[in-house]
Amino acid sequence: MARTITVEGDVNAVDTRVLLTGQGSVSAPSLVVPAGMTKIKKIIMTAAADGLAAGEAVCFIRLGGNAVLGGEQTIMFGGEDSATVQAGSDAAPSLGSLFMIDDADIDVRPVDTISIAGEFAGVDVGDTAFAVTLIYGK
Repeated sequence: MARTITVEGDVNAVDTRVLLTGQGSVSAPSLVVPAGMTKIKKIIMTAAADGLAAGEAVCFIRLGGNAVLGGEQTIMFGGEDSATVQAGSDAAPSLGSLFMIDDADIDVRPVDTISIAGEFAGVDVGDTAFAVTLIYGK
């Protein structure tokens, strides 16, 4: 039986590590790996920017904390760009595509805490929302 955790958060500056600790209306979801789960089997990620700054950036997540065996894992999952005629104009919205790793196979320690952080590097594209779902298994 698989178990999941989904977190989200706003990453509003390049080269800034932001812990993703929200879950919509739940302000502090549990980041404890469920009992009996020993692996992250799948990862689903997305990011979308408001495009209020003209730039281009790559998006990645960092999985860490005491629960991640073998050390922190950094996973790049996409890029964004914005080439607005005028920053703040009514340009087309930025849509985030889902990126999924179907066989992540990352070892984790059950009943320990994982940290999930979002970051992007490059040139600022405006406020960016990240969302990550981890699917645990054995």
